[in-house]
Amino acid sequence: MGKAIAFMGILTVLFVSGFAPARAEGPQRIISLAPSLTREIYDLKEQGRLVGVTSFCPENARRNHEVVGSLTLLNFEKICALEPDLVLASMDSNKQADIEKLKALGIEVVVFKGCESFSCMCSEFIRLGAVIGREHEAAAIVSDIRRKVDALRARTAGRAPLRVFWQMGTNPMVTAGDDTYTGELIRLAGCRNIFGQLKAKYPRVNVENVVAGDPEVIFTVSGMDGPMDQPAPWSRFAMISAVRNNRVYSLNADLVCQPTPGMFLAAFETMIGHLYPEAP
Repeated sequence: MGKAIAFMGILTVLFVSGFAPARAEGPQRIISLAPSLTREIYDLKEQGRLVGVTSFCPENARRNHEVVGSLTLLNFEKICALEPDLVLASMDSNKQADIEKLKALGIEVVVFKGCESFSCMCSEFIRLGAVIGREHEAAAIVSDIRRKVDALRARTAGRAPLRVFWQMGTNPMVTAGDDTYTGELIRLAGCRNIFGQLKAKYPRVNVENVVAGDPEVIFTVSGMDGPMDQPAPWSRFAMISAVRNNRVYSLNADLVCQPTPGMFLAAFETMIGHLYPEAP
């Protein structure tokens, strides 16, 4: 009995002293090498674990964390100095050679898919949650986002599909096919992508192609390869329905080019507002 009491006393001292067994909560020193993953860490409210990010990420992340390079040029010395217990990378943002070098340095790296579909974004977000010990929270966020996307889709029910042109570049002029993040946004909005039939994911097109497709709505993406924050480049093509009816809209690349569930919802909500401004 005396030994048992003594043992309990030792446990009490350890607990009070702060040496109680720690809960396993996942990695605590994380470096994110992809802007989408950085944003998702913030969505999970786990930015306190971030010790490093790349220069191409949300501004608040660059302000609050060490920058370890760009997407194409990493500072491996700085990454090692930060002593991460996990590095997050993405197939569509990071070079395989860089990922292999980090692994060769003994650093744990988890690589995520470069998602084009909403379904993929949701599953990879939940996977990220599982990796950092927040799977339940990630699943709850995804469930809420799916509900909101469905509610937005309901606003398009029974409407005739609008012809849409999505412009992602000026020189060359680039658009998006159906099998892309953008293509899914257009489909879910109940519209038709005038270049959806093209096989390439991001095909090059020209003004003549656009005129022939006669879109009823044009979305231009700013911040891709130059300033495109105004519809002026299209103003002289009044033969296009979208121009004639003043339905040329500029969207920021940061809004519509981040493959995360949260940004997909934000982009979809903005699109629906432009497409159907009269809808409740």
